[in-house]
Amino acid sequence: MPRARYSEDVPILDDESTSDSDSDSLFDNEADSGADTDLDSLLAEEDSDDEEDLFDDEVRHPPEHYRANAANLDVQRLRQRRYSPKTQAQLDRVKEHHEQYCTFQTWDPAKCYDEISPQFIHGFLSWACDQRRGKGGRRRPGIKYASSLETFWKCYLIVYKIETGRKLDPMIQVNGQDVVKIVAVEKDLDFTKRPSATMYAEDLAEFARVLLATTEMTFDIGWLRIQLVLFCQLAGITGNRPEALVELRYRHLKLTLIRDPDGGGRPRLFVELTPEFTKGFLGSKDVNEFKIPEIIYDPTLVLSPHVFLLGMLFKARAFKSPSIDCPERLYSLKVLKGLNEQPLPLRDEMNDEFIFCEAVREAQGVRIARELQLSSGSVRYRMKVGGEITGFGQVLKPYNLRDGSAKGLNESPDVSDSLQNKILQHASIGTFLKHYLNDINVDLQGVYRRLDTQKDLMRFACSMSRSIDPRRPRKLTPEQTASVNDLPYILKLHTRVNDLSNAPVGSRKDDRLQKAIKRLYNEKQRKRRELLKDVKERYKSEQPVKDSERQLSGMVVDEDTRDALVRADMSPEQLGLIDAILTLPGKSPEQELQRRITAITAVTLYCGVEEGAPSRHVRRGPPGTLVSPPVQAAEPDVALRKAISSIRTDKRPKRVAEYANPGSLSRHFVRKHVSKLKDGQFVNCMDCGVRLKTRKDLVIHAERFHGTVSRGPAERLIA
Repeated sequence: MPRARYSEDVPILDDESTSDSDSDSLFDNEADSGADTDLDSLLAEEDSDDEEDLFDDEVRHPPEHYRANAANLDVQRLRQRRYSPKTQAQLDRVKEHHEQYCTFQTWDPAKCYDEISPQFIHGFLSWACDQRRGKGGRRRPGIKYASSLETFWKCYLIVYKIETGRKLDPMIQVNGQDVVKIVAVEKDLDFTKRPSATMYAEDLAEFARVLLATTEMTFDIGWLRIQLVLFCQLAGITGNRPEALVELRYRHLKLTLIRDPDGGGRPRLFVELTPEFTKGFLGSKDVNEFKIPEIIYDPTLVLSPHVFLLGMLFKARAFKSPSIDCPERLYSLKVLKGLNEQPLPLRDEMNDEFIFCEAVREAQGVRIARELQLSSGSVRYRMKVGGEITGFGQVLKPYNLRDGSAKGLNESPDVSDSLQNKILQHASIGTFLKHYLNDINVDLQGVYRRLDTQKDLMRFACSMSRSIDPRRPRKLTPEQTASVNDLPYILKLHTRVNDLSNAPVGSRKDDRLQKAIKRLYNEKQRKRRELLKDVKERYKSEQPVKDSERQLSGMVVDEDTRDALVRADMSPEQLGLIDAILTLPGKSPEQELQRRITAITAVTLYCGVEEGAPSRHVRRGPPGTLVSPPVQAAEPDVALRKAISSIRTDKRPKRVAEYANPGSLSRHFVRKHVSKLKDGQFVNCMDCGVRLKTRKDLVIHAERFHGTVSRGPAERLIA
């Protein structure tokens, strides 16, 4: 029934109040008492009620407030929000080049935008290709590839649109593309596409194995080595960009025990990740939640993120339930009857801490600083060095893992194109076809001849493992490094430094000396990089011929060029970690569970190990050398007992270092302990149990009670 319309002179009444029901008698007294009340006065009183108290929770501003906000809006901010920080930095660099070129030609930069022509574009691009100095006079390689010049031109089109508010004339755009090709030919740029590589799961397994065992690359603390392996695992599984993974905090992580629908006896552990900081253009994208189940009877624990993540969580004491302090207690939990899941919440105070974090060296040792985010540049550098140690022929980058994940999704019959686009955060399947499908990994001969296609062989032929050669030179030999000092230009710089060596401190001559020293150092580094590149190129072209000749002459028969693990350079914790991770699956559920518990315990133990300097053990011998067989791995129960005993005592074994003379000990004490003690920190003497709050207290205590004299450098630190 539609509501009745009411006039302003008639009070609003309920339908029930107009009826002749018995309920009217309940209000007879009220009706009699208000019979003399004037209706107009009631309406006036109602209109005069103060209704401000009904809106106490609202924020009210005068019109001037909103006019001021509109006037203060910076339109440039709206344009900058369209691009990621990296893209914006590249656009700023192109804009700076435009202004520098116009200044070089004594032109007005704003006027050049309005009077742009193909002639201006040719001169500008030619000038950009000739630049070899960056900010502060630093040397840079410049534009070497035609594809890089095309990217530079595309960025310039965006800068033009931002600065002028309009697109470049279509005819000038077409002429600009032709100019790009002309300049690329004139500057002799490389038209070949940069080689790309795909890192499949098999490649990641080999890389992770080498990363856990190598002593040629060390970290401040074992946590950093473990989290690098976990980073690579998650990058391969989820296909996320490195910037999204390093932004992961503990609030983005959820662990749950879920009942097995197949009726298994033990619930499955799920790791659920929700990366929020994905790449966005014209706004943020939908957040994906990745559910990663635990694989029972996993062929290799090197690829198991559950083992490495749980080891890190137990090291950080991250579980909200204080009783979950070891993997034995975790895996003893069940899902209650009537429920299908058992959540495992983490401590609330860790919500804003980073999963992938930095480590800080302090006076008492290395501290895991979970409040500091691990930089993506650090991940790229570590992966590059680790790939060289593994022996990959290509430069290993985090995006190689994303390529492998994207191709795995595309080849899987369980993943549709729509789901693939959602996982990879692509607008359409065209992005995958253009940027990820860079090689043909199908046995075309088998398809053409209707034979069984050799899928495994083709997959291996397109993988990074195909190029593994541990003999490939990674560093210069001492003789090659010293040969740089005999180059004519380096000798000339040496002479200049010697001529300025007697300059008074603070004088103009001293400034010239510092610049000469810096230039000498930079030139040496550049010549060494060029020499190493030349050595690698010569090895790539000459070594296959040498290997073929040696095989045909009978000098080498079925040589295994991969060296065994150099266990003499490893700490006991690292040996236990490798033995636990590389064990084979158990034959029974109990053995498999014990295998996982042993591996998690070993990871937890290794997270707190402070690593030393890189090993100088030479693992790559010349072709034809004998390779010693690998040492037999320790029994899992022995490693487990050692790890449990170490964790229960909560004390690390004391490490005693020997020094050649008292001076070496003093230098170590000042460099590793005194200089690391910052203001507001303290250090406890483990032998005396005394708390030392300042550098002065530390130096005096070390000399008075332990005989470690540190005069000179220490006095300057405490001054």
